[in-house]
Amino acid sequence: MAIGKLPKVLVAEDSALIAMSLREVLDLFGFDVVGVAASVTDALCLAHYTQPDLAIFDIHLAGKRDGIEGAASLREFRDIPVVFLTAQGDRETRDRAAELSPAAFLYKPVSTPQMITALKDALRRSDFS
Repeated sequence: MAIGKLPKVLVAEDSALIAMSLREVLDLFGFDVVGVAASVTDALCLAHYTQPDLAIFDIHLAGKRDGIEGAASLREFRDIPVVFLTAQGDRETRDRAAELSPAAFLYKPVSTPQMITALKDALRRSDFS
């Protein structure tokens, strides 16, 4: 990662406790959490205004659309790495997510080192600077 510029991360997570924990961990490891959204609509609005470098999407979010649909919509206007974070590991969910070529597909509960490594790898592959 470039020195001086913090990578901007959007978090789409509808569990307030998990979202707060993610924000704290990401802040500690030098990421700028530009916003936390509980729904796809809120996540897309935040992304328009904050122009994140990377997004973390829970699969199951509040509202009618899930995180996979949200990530697909995000990619229509901002081609950034997406990391899926979910408790759902069924084959159908994994197959749907795989169609978007996510930077990572992580299962809750995820360890801090695993999360940070996945985010740094995603940014490195996207030529974040």
